[in-house]
Amino acid sequence: MSAPADAGMVEADFAVLREDYSRYLLSDGTTLRVKIVVRKLFKTPATSPQGYPLNVGVDSINVVAAQVPDRLRRRPSADTIDTSRDVGTEMKFELMGEQRDQEYLTADGLRVLMKPVLTKVFKYDKYNGYGEPIYNVVVQAITNMEKVSSS
Repeated sequence: MSAPADAGMVEADFAVLREDYSRYLLSDGTTLRVKIVVRKLFKTPATSPQGYPLNVGVDSINVVAAQVPDRLRRRPSADTIDTSRDVGTEMKFELMGEQRDQEYLTADGLRVLMKPVLTKVFKYDKYNGYGEPIYNVVVQAITNMEKVSSS
């Protein structure tokens, strides 16, 4: 999502403090590693009485990598996946370990925390170039902000 120019938002420079994967175990034995990578942050110069920007915009991408057991590998599919046509099987999953926040620090001392939450996983009867089943995942981003003390 990019911030519209007329919304009074300005781009904020930031440093990456942490971008670690959350891991999920699928019912077929595959492990999914999921994280959010922030590319741009936008915020309003105006702040609330507590000192937080009135609005924040985040341009991010979801990064998902699968570790697939050998028993699930097949020959790569000749045709490409089309999620508007191909029917996937919904997979059950569970979080392995703890949910990992992605953490960013703006130049003016605002810590932005992004938590990826996996909500749906679909497995298709097609295989990528590695011979792994193709999964389509839905990831929600939970965003929080904290002011960093200047002391």
